[in-house]
Formats: sequence, C-alpha cells, structure tokens
Amino acid sequence: MSEGRWFEAVVPEIAGLAASLLPNVPATPAALARTISEQLVGRRLAAKVNGGEARFTITELDHPADSLRLATGRVGDVRLVAEDVEWPAPPGSIPVRRVVVLAADVRLRGLPAPAVIPGVVELDITVPGSVVRDRVAAVRPDIVATPCPDGFQVRWAKHPRWGRLTLTPTVAEDAVVLTPTTLHIRQKGFRPPKRIRPVVLPLPELPKGLRLTGVTPGEDELVLRTVADEWPERLSRVPLPDMLAWLTTAALTLTAPRLRTR
Repeated sequence: MSEGRWFEAVVPEIAGLAASLLPNVPATPAALARTISEQLVGRRLAAKVNGGEARFTITELDHPADSLRLATGRVGDVRLVAEDVEWPAPPGSIPVRRVVVLAADVRLRGLPAPAVIPGVVELDITVPGSVVRDRVAAVRPDIVATPCPDGFQVRWAKHPRWGRLTLTPTVAEDAVVLTPTTLHIRQKGFRPPKRIRPVVLPLPELPKGLRLTGVTPGEDELVLRTVADEWPERLSRVPLPDMLAWLTTAALTLTAPRLRTR
C-alpha cells in the first residue's frame, strides 16, 4: 500500500495534510490501532497543499483502544494535532502554530477497499498573533491589532501606550461581527464611543461542505474553527490565505478612536 493510501485508510479527511508515511502497514483495524502512534507522532512530515508543500510535526494522535469496537469497525473519535506548520501561500508560507483535526464517530470499512467514514469533522487552525499584526499593518499601517483572550486589541502604531480598543468577535448566521466592547485609556476602561460601530464581515466563500463556526482570539494567537457534516473536499484545500485576508479587511472599515495625551 502506498504512503498516501495508508494515511487515507486511517483518516482520509487529513490525507492532504500528511502523505509521507511508512509503506506496507497492515490495514486491519487492530493493526492500525497498534501502529498509528509509532508511525506518526514526533515525525516531521511534508505534504502537497494547494499546489505547494506544507511541512509539519505530528505531536498528538488520540483514538479509542477498545479492541471490541475496533473489531466491529467502530473506532470512535480520532483527534490529531500537528504543530510547527508551514502552510504554503505564494510567494512564501504562513507560519501556523497548530492544526487540530477531530473526526467524530469514525467507522472503518474493509470492503471493497479500506476506508474511513467519519460522522463530523472539525478543524481548528491556530496562527500566531504576528500573522494577524502583519496582515492588518499591510492595509492599515496606522494601527496595531493583537489577538488576546478577551478579543482583538487595537492600538495606534505611533502611540501604542496612549490606549487601546478591544473588539470581540462573534459568528452570526452569515457574517462575523467584531463588536467594540472596551476603550482603555491609560489604566482606565470606558464604554466605546457610539461612533465606533461594529464591523460586520460577510462570511467568505469556502469549499462546499465546509463552514466557519468560530473566530477565537487567544494569547497572541488566533484560532479559526471550521466544521463539516459531509466532507467532499480534503483539508488541504482549506483556503487559509484567503480566510486571513478576508478577516483583516475588517481593518479597512474600523473607525479607531483618536486618543490624546493629557
């Protein structure tokens, strides 16, 4: 069995993220359960993504070890974590801190060919805050945007100590809304002026079957969360560069407050 087909026999939805696996691995459920971790975890891999090459390291691979369930072809939930990801985006690459794939209610099918049928597939892509700052600065060099646990913090580039504005993202049915929540001036927090309106971003067009369900800022990082009830496309076709470009267009419509020193 080829390296790519071995990976597709484990979780086909993440075949596009990892194609460099050892050949001639047994395809029976019990054998797969025994060999997955030793074949993947800790290895630096490369795969074709959107016409380029992605590099990453598998750091976690969790799956149930119930022999009875495996014997009946029911695996359960499979969770894979890849870190230190270099996602191709001409002319260079996007540094991705972490990619987490959760395939829920996975079932193995042996005939007519080894295959995996997951119920729901969730994908979390975590990019460092530097990616967000650089992309916002490209369209709005006058502001600095940094993800933090309570939202996006926006500061003036020339006077970063004067104050900051915090915006909290929420995903609506057809848009992502960035709502100004707090205006910090020196050590005090205030309600933002009414003229600073929420930024409404219509959801970007994604491959069929893929939905954006969350935009979650963290400590100097941003998590893009997607889900698919049916997965007609491989994860390698997730348009990460387009999603980041779409998100940073919010900076073009943001009316930042004018802060002055005393």
